[in-house]
Amino acid sequence: MRIKQWMAVVSLATAISPMTAMAATEGAEKSPRIVGGGFAPISDAPWQVFLEVGNFVCGGAIISNDYVLTAAHCVEGASASNITVYAGIEDLNDLNGNGIAVSSVLSNPNYNSSSLTADVSLIQLAGALPSNAKPIQLVDASEQADLDNEFAVAEDQNLYVSGWGETFTNSSISRYLKRTYLDGVSDTTCGWTRSGGGVVQAFADAYICANDPQVPTGICSGDSGGPLVWQDPNHAADADKGYRLVGLVSFSSTDGCALTGIEDGFTQLSTYRDWISNNMNGGYSNPNVSFDADIFDASRTYTPPADIPTVTPPVNDTPTTPTTPATSGGGGGAISLFELVLLSFLLGFSIYSRRRFLS
Repeated sequence: MRIKQWMAVVSLATAISPMTAMAATEGAEKSPRIVGGGFAPISDAPWQVFLEVGNFVCGGAIISNDYVLTAAHCVEGASASNITVYAGIEDLNDLNGNGIAVSSVLSNPNYNSSSLTADVSLIQLAGALPSNAKPIQLVDASEQADLDNEFAVAEDQNLYVSGWGETFTNSSISRYLKRTYLDGVSDTTCGWTRSGGGVVQAFADAYICANDPQVPTGICSGDSGGPLVWQDPNHAADADKGYRLVGLVSFSSTDGCALTGIEDGFTQLSTYRDWISNNMNGGYSNPNVSFDADIFDASRTYTPPADIPTVTPPVNDTPTTPTTPATSGGGGGAISLFELVLLSFLLGFSIYSRRRFLS
């Protein structure tokens, strides 16, 4: 089969635009794509940002007062002047007047648009963050080892992902920020990191795999570049509750969103922490922040202020577990601003006017 790769556009959903290029591989198809879960106030995920990249949109994560991380495939070919960052918002109706310009954008030099390895880009902000936006601490190597140990014993719902994407395969985007919980999957189990009966170390170092084997929930189109968060139990009593940015939304299967039998793929940030620090002015330092919300309390619910249409997703059959992606081939497509405008119109809010004035 073939791998399909998409530039992200409004997180938590499945892609709707045609692919512009593909890379050959066996197994399931790949696509940057949140399904299921619930709504989240921005106070729960104050590190979450929404990116406008030319005519496309993605997610991102704040790691300092001046820097944001996103997926490299989100900004491929884009200059700083083509990117606008929106922070501190949960409602896409609130984009107008809240855009932050970008002074520089740098993708990891080892980024491979076919395999989606090193799928990380560093964005430097040219303006100040709003007061309700906060950075989140990057995971380090020792914490990654602890996280891998959790994956090995298959701990439930130990990862938190958020975004604005489609709410099920081929559906509409979400006007309000959403979140869901996933189970981390070990490298020895994940279909994306194994080949020929063994683990491919290059992919094990590049990816974090996660899904929910029981409930259809996960990432979908427009979620690319968004944050994957874990709580370090050794620091859960700290002011920042031990929340760590461990990954960025990178890809999932094009067989559909939220498949219980195929893992979603995230950029493993511990692998690229040194590169990130080396390319930040003054280097990276852990932020001094505090968070109030217990985001891993799954019993907590949030209802946005506006009415949200109720839709019933179709039932997805679980496809065959994928094999490891290839390491060569073409790039990917994206959801265009035109399509986003159309979806916005159908949802009853006009992102178009906001984007015209903020670009």
